[in-house]
Amino acid sequence: MSSKSQDRDAAPSATKPDFEIPEGFENEADFLTCMRQDFYDDIQFDRMNREAGLEDLQFTVGNQWDDVTRQRRQAARKPVLTVNRLPAFVAQIIGARRQQETQIKVLPDNGGTVEVAKLREGLMRFIQKQLGAKVAYDNALAGAVMCGIGNFQVELNWSDADAFDQDIKIAAIADHFAVVWDRMGTDPTGSDARHCFVVETMRKRDFQREYPWATASDLVVDVTLRGDLRMNGWIAIDDVRVVDYWRVCTHTRTLALLQDGSVKDLTDVMDRHSPKYDATKAAELMSQIQQRSDGSPIMRDAEVPYAEMYKCSGLDILEGPYRLEIPRVPVFRVPGWEVRVGEWTHRWGLVRFAKDPQRLHNFWRSVVAEKLMQTPRAVWLASDTAVAGREKEWRNSHLSDDPLLIWNQESGQKPERPAPAQLEAALMQQAEFTNQDIKDVTNIHEANLGMPSNEVSGAAIVARQRVSDTGSIIYHDNLNMAMEECGRVCNALISTAYDTPRIIKILGAEGKQQLEAINQPNPDDPDHPLKDITAGKYTVTVATGPSTETKRIEASENMMTLINAMPQTAAIIADLLVQAQDWPMADEIARRLRMMLPPGILNPADMTEEEQNAAMQKEAKGNTVAQIQLYQAVGEFLKTQSEVAVNNARARNFATQAELAPAEAARKQTDTASQAAHRELSGSLEAIRVADQG
Repeated sequence: MSSKSQDRDAAPSATKPDFEIPEGFENEADFLTCMRQDFYDDIQFDRMNREAGLEDLQFTVGNQWDDVTRQRRQAARKPVLTVNRLPAFVAQIIGARRQQETQIKVLPDNGGTVEVAKLREGLMRFIQKQLGAKVAYDNALAGAVMCGIGNFQVELNWSDADAFDQDIKIAAIADHFAVVWDRMGTDPTGSDARHCFVVETMRKRDFQREYPWATASDLVVDVTLRGDLRMNGWIAIDDVRVVDYWRVCTHTRTLALLQDGSVKDLTDVMDRHSPKYDATKAAELMSQIQQRSDGSPIMRDAEVPYAEMYKCSGLDILEGPYRLEIPRVPVFRVPGWEVRVGEWTHRWGLVRFAKDPQRLHNFWRSVVAEKLMQTPRAVWLASDTAVAGREKEWRNSHLSDDPLLIWNQESGQKPERPAPAQLEAALMQQAEFTNQDIKDVTNIHEANLGMPSNEVSGAAIVARQRVSDTGSIIYHDNLNMAMEECGRVCNALISTAYDTPRIIKILGAEGKQQLEAINQPNPDDPDHPLKDITAGKYTVTVATGPSTETKRIEASENMMTLINAMPQTAAIIADLLVQAQDWPMADEIARRLRMMLPPGILNPADMTEEEQNAAMQKEAKGNTVAQIQLYQAVGEFLKTQSEVAVNNARARNFATQAELAPAEAARKQTDTASQAAHRELSGSLEAIRVADQG
């Protein structure tokens, strides 16, 4: 672990440092003897799985023929083909992991706040997104799939070469068998291991240059010890084994329950010999401790675990101790299958039981090639007289580009080409059978490999893919458990690595990086800094889903579908649609579109200061326009009401006239009749008058 950079940056000295001897050991030799014995016992306990795993790795990279069979076939000039189909199956599981994303969620616990929980979550998301973390996870999963186990670790490093701030980093362990685990541990992630070894092999000249005071193998006086070191691999002719020996130890801490419900470690505060002791602060804290019914403070001594590391060779403590306030070793296991049979645990990955079908596949393919090689490219049957004088032309016909072959017709026998040797159908069938065996053993079928199969509908293809995904979920689940444990360790280390005022990088849920100032001085309360990321307790959970890039693509497609179905939503979600695109300047375009949105759509808490000012200006301008529109609307309303009143009056007039029309018509008809009768009567009277005169 690179936490050694915390203390050792100077050039190596030829004088051996005075290392602190771990508690419980009389001297350095006693400690190293115990360390070597633990290493031997652990590696012997797991030797069966380690040897089988190494064979699986060799098989995966193409060493798939045993030496005896290979030499025998090569001596007989027979093909020794390796048609390695296993990387394609391994890639299916590793590729599925790369398309997914495991997110660490942080929730506030005793004394924690939602604001700090979000800061911690953003910080851990940034740690997880770094290239080293991705490589560590992918490498560990590859180990679990190929040889049954992979490992990675958490490190504390300086943020820069000229800085005094530390950063948490997740680092890969390239050699899957470089970690030797406590033989008594049973947890898949290694959380219950009391110790573990991370092995590094150094060239002897590099070892002597970095640790000039350490004992070289050729200077070991004790012949028996030197033989033991050589036999167990601690020293070789040119190499030296160096291990990071992690142990989980405990120390006694004084804990107190405060009145606000939080638990505080008062060991350093109450210890008068501690450099952190402050009588005034101690008295103040004592007044904040919850009391029992008899008035005594609620306090107790607890054995708190912590991780401790010594870097050792077989004969020397080289560095240490380095201590981390975490409850487990900062190394994490990612196993494949683990099945306990009695007192032994058997471990394997995807490759273990696919080796025999792959061996058969190679054999049958080699036999097919052998049959083809036994068939000459050009065979002719002819009498000696038919090709007399032209034997060379016929013998080399397969090498010549001349399409013309001449034979002696006088011989009466035309040369004939015999039919080539036919391959037995059983050979080809056996090759196909072994293909199917590999698919059945790995439970990865055509639908997952991208090849055509019996499924014709999309639903059927997805169903077959789910069957394969279910069969391989154990590898992803084991990785997720290790990542969750890693998240808990990172969460615990935050209080150690980020305990000073500084600017940190965090990553939002949508992948946006931003800077945050933490542990800043508080003028109103010096004992409680602003955004104190070390205060309180927090719990960690994980959630697995599509990666940010995959979710962005899916979001873009779904938004386009929504806009096509509901065009009226385009003006409201245009900024979100652009933000989901992978265009240059997409964020700037989205920002401008966001500033054009009507007031009330965006949550003020999610708006930048610029967007809030633009919204306020738009709202003020909108109010003026709204007032004018209101006045116009009132005028239009009054005008409309006036027109309605006039129309109603006209309607009533028309109705009255309609009601009076029949009476008026009758009156006019009566008047006409009266006038006609009057004229008739007048005519009659005039006629009488004229008659009387005559």
